[in-house]
Amino acid sequence: MYTVQCIECNYIFGDFEDEFGKCPECGVQQPASGSWASKELELIESLTASGKVSEAVDLAMDLLHKSVDVEYGDWPFAHNLTNMIRELCQKENLTSQISQLDALWKLIEANQIGGDRERTIAYEKWRNSQ
Repeated sequence: MYTVQCIECNYIFGDFEDEFGKCPECGVQQPASGSWASKELELIESLTASGKVSEAVDLAMDLLHKSVDVEYGDWPFAHNLTNMIRELCQKENLTSQISQLDALWKLIEANQIGGDRERTIAYEKWRNSQ
């Protein structure tokens, strides 16, 4: 079982508590969704503006892998990244990268609907091979 903890007091947030709000135990405001990747997002914008869309998508995919990792678990950010990646891939006709995105989401969904250890290992192997 994976948990989200307060950055200050290590309070464990429940399944339906807002881990991006204030900690109910100590009152410390938790970091906003995606705030841990602000520099990378600026770089993605810069790469896109300079026409290096494929590189921008690659960087966004790296962030997406981190955002769905059990240590980060930043699902709102993951969904925003997915939308961004999908839009960029469709706009620039990046078929290989859109296929990678679709494959990743299939693995995530498999894990979310009852992924067992075998599925988790398969996902980690796939992620490390990318």
